[in-house]
Amino acid sequence: MRRNEEELQTPITAMIDIVFQLIIYFVVTSSVDKDMVDESIKLAEATHSPAVEASDPRMVVINVSDKGKVNIALQPLNMTQLEQMLLAMKVQSGNSIPILIRCDGNTRFDYVDQVMQRAARVGLYRVRIAAMVEG
Repeated sequence: MRRNEEELQTPITAMIDIVFQLIIYFVVTSSVDKDMVDESIKLAEATHSPAVEASDPRMVVINVSDKGKVNIALQPLNMTQLEQMLLAMKVQSGNSIPILIRCDGNTRFDYVDQVMQRAARVGLYRVRIAAMVEG
């Protein structure tokens, strides 16, 4: 009788190790996706603005190149796709989602304005423009 009980035991320590490894994997990979920024964009320098370090984990980073190309997490989008994506994010998380526009220092403002207009059309109002702080 005792022999049958021993055979039915599950190796719980191995299962716990696998679960912890999966948790670590998903935590690491999810944080990598959020930090995807377009390194080809050289931010303008802000001379009269204080540095802001705190960021909301729900923040959407929109990259705008000097030629007007828009991407989110290195995924190229046209303006219609951008608007649809912002609308989906608003439906999922509410209208208080912060948006950070990263644009090249040589980007014409009308490209940035198009992104801002799409965010406003969707109803997202927490929009900031990123810049490098001197020093």
